Amino acid sequence: MEYLANNGIKPAYIKGTQYWYLSPIREENTPSFKVDTRLNAWYDHGSGEGGNLIDLGIRLHHCSVEELLARLSAGNYAFSFHQPSAVTAGREKMYPGSPSRDTDEQRITVLEVAPLHSPGLIAYITSRGIDPTSARWYCREVKYNLKDKTYMAIGFENRSGGYELRNAWFKGSSSPKDITVISSHDNAQAVCLVEGFMDFLSLQRLRQIPDTPTDIIVLNSVALVGRSIELLSGYQHVYQYLNHDSAGHAAAEKLKQAGIHAIDSGGFYNGHNDINDYLLACLKEEQQQRQSQQEQRHSRGIGR
Repeated sequence: MEYLANNGIKPAYIKGTQYWYLSPIREENTPSFKVDTRLNAWYDHGSGEGGNLIDLGIRLHHCSVEELLARLSAGNYAFSFHQPSAVTAGREKMYPGSPSRDTDEQRITVLEVAPLHSPGLIAYITSRGIDPTSARWYCREVKYNLKDKTYMAIGFENRSGGYELRNAWFKGSSSPKDITVISSHDNAQAVCLVEGFMDFLSLQRLRQIPDTPTDIIVLNSVALVGRSIELLSGYQHVYQYLNHDSAGHAAAEKLKQAGIHAIDSGGFYNGHNDINDYLLACLKEEQQQRQSQQEQRHSRGIGR
């Protein structure tokens, strides 16, 4: 947040890791510009734009990447949105008209389901490192009602017709809550088990799904692992990609006790809570490497 503060831009209110501002890139009266310090990204709900610090700097100063890097270096700004220690992270102030993070699916009414096309939702899924083409194939755009207000979200359908709902500020689900089963082949003998659909889409981006015909089971909540046991017992090979936390470990133990001999396939994202966290870390590292290579070329006079 140091970068925004040094440009005279202060948050209107704070909700945990989310800092909400009056948009610095357009005129508005209600804060709809959000910076998420956990994702290290910003998103403007009014314009549908979003990205990282570099993207914002270019937009604010109307300059090239090279000019912005020089500006940042001269100002000694950090290359991320970080939370200053002087601010209390846990405080929460609701602004009139700002939605809450109510995840009670009983309060959600799905109004309309359509192909995913909204620029704002595409920008959000892209900020999570997900390939938009893959998201369009497996997800839908859902208009829903929550507390007498209408919103839009990326929807991932479960086998009972309910939807997992995600956008830049909301994480919830519509009723009924259930697991999702994605069949790749009538006689598939292998299955990948993941906790959420972001993990599934991240697996696709990382190309970590086995080449052989493999089905996918998305739990949509680790609490629903029991519903997968009967299905999992019908496969010869079960590849397990659970979160590296206590809930994930408990789910793995429950599968083991049920006689499911799953192959723990989560070693490649050790050090990260889940697959999407790992994907975002990989993309960030790639971006830093490209920037470093670009700076080295310019220092040698190449590309001028």
